Amino acid sequence: FSGLKGAAGVAAGAFAAIGTAVVAVGGMAINTSADIDKAMNSLQASTGATSAEMDDYENVLKSIYSNNYGDSFDDIAEAMSTVRQQMGELDDGTLQNVTESAFALRDTFGYDVSESVRAANSMMTQFGISGDEAMNLIAAGAQNGLDFSGELLDSINEYSPQFAKVGLNADDMFKIMQKGAETGAFNLDKVGDAIKEMSIRTIDGSETTREGFKALGLNADE
Repeated sequence: FSGLKGAAGVAAGAFAAIGTAVVAVGGMAINTSADIDKAMNSLQASTGATSAEMDDYENVLKSIYSNNYGDSFDDIAEAMSTVRQQMGELDDGTLQNVTESAFALRDTFGYDVSESVRAANSMMTQFGISGDEAMNLIAAGAQNGLDFSGELLDSINEYSPQFAKVGLNADDMFKIMQKGAETGAFNLDKVGDAIKEMSIRTIDGSETTREGFKALGLNADE
């Protein structure tokens, strides 16, 4: 994800030292300290974080801003809140990485922060992968054209449980989606639905299912 994040986060470090100084943004003077306080108050209200947690969150917010992600402190606080609400408590490094990745996906592919985080969380829940791994898979999938029908994030949310149910992992899911896209699937939903239907038949124990496995040279019990 480093290349994608690098492209989205140019001119990093312009405001690395954020304090009470007045800085000029777009020709308009703003009080940085007041803006941070406002953003942090919003973040605390939306997450119910403790005072101790807020100290850490403020450092994360400043780091994200210094890396040139987000449109404003409020924008960053809202994104951090979304990550916290959907993924639960994360260490500071993971919270920063996932939030920055969500901004990179928004800036590069137009993905809503909430939607990309929700898709990543679905993979974390179903496949037991980290937030960083989930975001990397989404970025790689988008870069490889998997959003050809505009359904990548929705398909991840809907079909991750189906892939996991039959013992496939997150890498398997993206490889199968990629193969479906390359071999003429009408849309990504059709690929996911095929796995869903296969998972239903795989566990039903019917005679037709047994015959289907046999025709493929496989043993249904195995």
